[in-house]
Amino acid sequence: MEAHGDERLWLPAAPTAARMARAFVRRRWSHLENAATIDDVALCVSELVTNALDHAAPPFSLRISRRTALLRVEVDDGSAQKPVLRPISPSSPRGRGMFLVSQTATAWGVAPAAVGKTVWAEFETNGFG
Repeated sequence: MEAHGDERLWLPAAPTAARMARAFVRRRWSHLENAATIDDVALCVSELVTNALDHAAPPFSLRISRRTALLRVEVDDGSAQKPVLRPISPSSPRGRGMFLVSQTATAWGVAPAAVGKTVWAEFETNGFG
């Protein structure tokens, strides 16, 4: 598969991290993919970063890479605790993040890292770029 470079963004342990991550996705990758796919990727990145901020420990980072037919995002954090895909409840104001990722991404998962874990999501692409 043809690679279009991996890029990494270190994220602060602050509420602005999800916004920074979405902006990074759009700034770096919008020219390589259609708007609908980038919207899905930005949504999932926002949810993965927010989940890390809420339930894990620093350091936090986002990596994104593009192959000919696949866009992959990875969020690293300092906790070994895996994210939980919970049933959604209409009355709950929170807790839908991993459900949204599971419904939007082509695939997602968790891999252990030297420190903490990597939560990743992949998206089929149209092969632009």
